[in-house]
Amino acid sequence: MVRNVRWILNINKKYKLPYILSNIFLIFFDSIGFVIPIIIGFIVDRVTKEGNYENLLLIIIGLIIFSIIKVLGSYFSVIKLDIVSDKIISELKQKCYKNVNNLDHDFFEHNNKGELMTNFTSDMWNIRKQISFNIKTVGAIMLSFICSFVYLLTINAPFTLILLTPGIIVGIITVIFYKHIHKEYEKLRDMTSDVNDYISDNIEANRVVKTFALEEYEIKEMKKIGKKYVDKDIKVGFKENIFYGSIDFLSYFMSVILLIVGGYLFINNRITLGELIIFNSYLYNLRAPFIRLGGLLNSIGRYGIAKKRIKNLLDAKPKIELKGEEPLKTLLVPIEFKNVRIVFDNKVVLENLNLKINPQETIAFIGKTGSGKSSIVNLLLGFIIPESGEVLINGKNYLDYNIKDLREKVGYVTQSSFLFSDSIFNNIRYGNLELSKKSAMKYANIACCDYIKNMPEGIDTIIGEKGVGLSGGEKQRLSLARALAVKPDILLLDDITSALDMETEEKINESIKNLGYKSTKVIIASKIVSVMNADRIYVLDKGRVIESGNHKELMNKKGYYYKLYELQKGDI
Repeated sequence: MVRNVRWILNINKKYKLPYILSNIFLIFFDSIGFVIPIIIGFIVDRVTKEGNYENLLLIIIGLIIFSIIKVLGSYFSVIKLDIVSDKIISELKQKCYKNVNNLDHDFFEHNNKGELMTNFTSDMWNIRKQISFNIKTVGAIMLSFICSFVYLLTINAPFTLILLTPGIIVGIITVIFYKHIHKEYEKLRDMTSDVNDYISDNIEANRVVKTFALEEYEIKEMKKIGKKYVDKDIKVGFKENIFYGSIDFLSYFMSVILLIVGGYLFINNRITLGELIIFNSYLYNLRAPFIRLGGLLNSIGRYGIAKKRIKNLLDAKPKIELKGEEPLKTLLVPIEFKNVRIVFDNKVVLENLNLKINPQETIAFIGKTGSGKSSIVNLLLGFIIPESGEVLINGKNYLDYNIKDLREKVGYVTQSSFLFSDSIFNNIRYGNLELSKKSAMKYANIACCDYIKNMPEGIDTIIGEKGVGLSGGEKQRLSLARALAVKPDILLLDDITSALDMETEEKINESIKNLGYKSTKVIIASKIVSVMNADRIYVLDKGRVIESGNHKELMNKKGYYYKLYELQKGDI
């Protein structure tokens, strides 16, 4: 068992010594109660057998003082152990959270939210229970058992061995039960993850559910999932109750043996009354390992499952290893794509991409859904890397640079804007924590967030989770303000005007032209109006560039771009 927690102590080495000492003191103070029955038995025999009352008062006072020391020692040791355990778990959560934040998109695509929430809640709780309760409980029980067993052997060995017979049977039953129930616990834990994931998805998709008036359907589905969980829990609970009932019966049968055999030995003067009292007092110490073995194995089993999941979380590595160390001072330099090929899930997303982006240019990519536009953004941010070919920054492979340096110089606005459940000001300053409210409002105005002045508390208004309370267009504009506030060397705009009206879109396009600082702009769009003022436009289809040039040049070619213009010209 100690080996099972060694990994977590090695993760949190600064708490290793306090944790070990807390357990030692707690086990010591819990176990020294072993001597109290001996003192009581001694007093009883001296009084009943010899009628000796000398020093009786002093012995009783000493016994009281000893009991107080034991209780206080146990109390303060428990507090210290709880404090250390909380710190260990807090540190473990921080390390897991740090590692999760450093993982790439592939991890999040293959691990659902419910599983991750279960990792940080019930799994952490099961680990905390192991380090704060199970270790010291097993230690105290086993030390008390060994001391009691050895001492009782010195009084009457045959009687002691007879008392242990039901306990041995309990131990055998427990081992068999644990082997059977362990897999059931793992299934139950996985079902907890499924329930958490379903609830999380439905809270997030609340508007979609209401839009299709499917509240009753979702409630019924939740009942089905909940029923499966409850049925499994009841099944496991039923088996546990049969098991614990059997253990209780066999362990308390030891009391019957004590009464019958102990009474016989006392009547026949084979043991004294004091010794019988000691046997009775130590009966719990003898049966405690067997009574509590089931519960401890249950808890240890859940810990084993939690440990495996948390270790997997800690050991998870990014699929894309970005180990570049060279510092990147600026992105206002030429960026070149040379023969870039991107493959995702065995599907070619980009093929033979060759282009150059000059500093402070406005470059646009347009094409139908699935043409590979957003993959270029993901490529620039290091979310994906080329299968072949390379991306050069100022003539050097971008994978040689520190990825954090690169991302800090990019302002990225996505089509599906994510906002934190916080104030508007804190959302704008998220990428630039030194930003003042005055500057935040300046960037909000550039992004046409004029609605802020009508909010209840202006820029300090708290918005709901993921921007609940704002329209799609309002969220997009606020996300744009957040990206602009970074003063990025490259501004990546991924179809950000999809939820905007024509007038607002024109205002934003005009504002972006005159930001007040130098910036290269990369625009991903599906509408001609969003790209027609770009210095160069690349038309993508099935992962390939099929046309390129400025708006006038592409119109003169009368190719795909021209056809798209003809389809959309009513909106321009």
